[in-house]
Amino acid sequence: MVLRGYVPTSEETLQTLAALRLQSLNSDFSTHAPFPRLEELFPPHRLRGRLREEGASTMAAIVEKWKLLQGMGRREAMAAYVALVREWPGFGSTLFDVDLHAVRPRRDEGGGQPWQQAALTPLSLQSPVGAEAQRLWLGIGAKAVSLYKPGEPEPLDSFCYGRISSFGASDSSTFRLSVEDRDLLFETSQVDEIAQLLNTYLASTAARRPPRPQEPATSPSDPAAPPQGLCPTAGPWQHRPPVSPFHS
Repeated sequence: MVLRGYVPTSEETLQTLAALRLQSLNSDFSTHAPFPRLEELFPPHRLRGRLREEGASTMAAIVEKWKLLQGMGRREAMAAYVALVREWPGFGSTLFDVDLHAVRPRRDEGGGQPWQQAALTPLSLQSPVGAEAQRLWLGIGAKAVSLYKPGEPEPLDSFCYGRISSFGASDSSTFRLSVEDRDLLFETSQVDEIAQLLNTYLASTAARRPPRPQEPATSPSDPAAPPQGLCPTAGPWQHRPPVSPFHS
């Protein structure tokens, strides 16, 4: 995840992660220890455009941090590495590169509305703009699906599985995610992988869901209202099989 560039963090933290990896692989610094190439320690996309001297400077900074880890055991180094990566909110999610093409209100049974070209703003999916698709990270985790702007540590929006009513594919490269009253349309080369992972997590979530109480609530508040802090449900989710392309 780190080397693929899916952990958006500072240069300093990336150097520390590289040093911890060296410690876990080789133990204490030694001039005789095998030394990986910089691209095996540091996200290659962060190295693009750098001069050779800048690459050498990055490697020197990593080595200096490695020297400071003298005496740390390999397991301890790996634990510190994982703890540092876990600080990112998206840790544990599987991330996919997707292009968001459209967001629109859910269609009624009697007809549909044209897709609205839309751009994401923080915690919102309702800002129509021009026709350009947006490159995003789609993060699928055990508790929620999140959308990230590449390189940004915080999600633009997150949807717990209770909010997802359905998902499906219109063709081999187009994926739809229905969240409450909105449909999101993505283009991706990993439609099958996304659908399979969503299936797994949704099935797991349904299996863990506690049975509904038999007795009516005695609280004066609305018994249908979900408790604070829980995701409201959007009805039973469905994994729809591939269908014909969406209407324009």
